[in-house]
Amino acid sequence: MPEHHDRPARVRVALVEDDDILRAELSERVAASATFEVVGAASTLQEARELVAFAPQVFLIDLALPDGSGLELITELATAAPECKALVISVFGDVRNVVRAIELGAAGYLLKGTEAAQVAAAIETVLRGGAPLSPAVAGHILNRVRKDAAVANARPVAKLTPREIDLLESLARGLTVKEVAAVHGISPHTVGDHVKAIYKKLAVSSRGEAIFEAAQSGLIRLHD
Repeated sequence: MPEHHDRPARVRVALVEDDDILRAELSERVAASATFEVVGAASTLQEARELVAFAPQVFLIDLALPDGSGLELITELATAAPECKALVISVFGDVRNVVRAIELGAAGYLLKGTEAAQVAAAIETVLRGGAPLSPAVAGHILNRVRKDAAVANARPVAKLTPREIDLLESLARGLTVKEVAAVHGISPHTVGDHVKAIYKKLAVSSRGEAIFEAAQSGLIRLHD
């Protein structure tokens, strides 16, 4: 059954990991931060679904679960808890899983073995609207983009304005909307308007999808 913890109001974090030792370790590491409150730790997909009732703001998700895939949970969160950020922590760092998780709405992707401080920093990053990726994961995405370059060039490319491209590249570096506004000397509201236009042109609904589609089309460059 899910493990629940009552603590003062902090950033609510839930997690699902089928390995008992890793689950306890990850839960302990996250809870050790004064910033976070672990509202539940599950070992199966079904138990993880029950944790949605505790309104987590961030959900740490393993992909390989005994009764299904964490990808299913990412998909369900988009409807059941759209405000919840899905952060994958998995042993699977292959292109297929990484790209699929991002396409389904994952806000970030870390590999197991990531240091506790980096996990905490990743949670903070997704809450600010960033998209943290383990270096190896970022490398896989870059390789995927390079391999698909010919296909991307053959597809009709959405026409983004130079300003939209600049803003999207800033967002791809993990900057928040406010930080992007400061860098480019415009208001956060104006950045928001540009982001909406970018989403419409690329036919996407999230930052991760926009970055992925723009990179595949050669509109922006991702940096290691």
